[in-house]
Amino acid sequence: MARHDEATATHSGPSCIVILCADETIRAAIAYWATLLPVRIVVAEDGYQANRILRAEDCRLLVTDRILPPWPGLDTFRQLRERNPGLRIAFVEGASREDVGLARVTGASIVLPRPLRRQAVADTIAEATRAS
Repeated sequence: MARHDEATATHSGPSCIVILCADETIRAAIAYWATLLPVRIVVAEDGYQANRILRAEDCRLLVTDRILPPWPGLDTFRQLRERNPGLRIAFVEGASREDVGLARVTGASIVLPRPLRRQAVADTIAEATRAS
């Protein structure tokens, strides 16, 4: 799995996707499935690191499992998309049905339902990186 080195951040090469999930199993599954695709994977340790990466690079996708409360250090979905209109935000559905509506209202462009499926993740990544 590719790791990110902020000192070598560039805007060229394969599309970058950022994974920021509190659920370790979901985070590991998405990162593993993404290794089979022509993308650079960045597994962010926290909202601060994710925000730095999203500001420094032309990332095409942010995958997260949290809406509210937001990740400390991470801008709101709307702020992220205003700064980078090509960014897609995929929200991994939680236990609450209200989360899906909230994700859409707050700016998520994709909702990944649970149980998470490899094909759904691959399709989401392909859709987000197609325009890059």
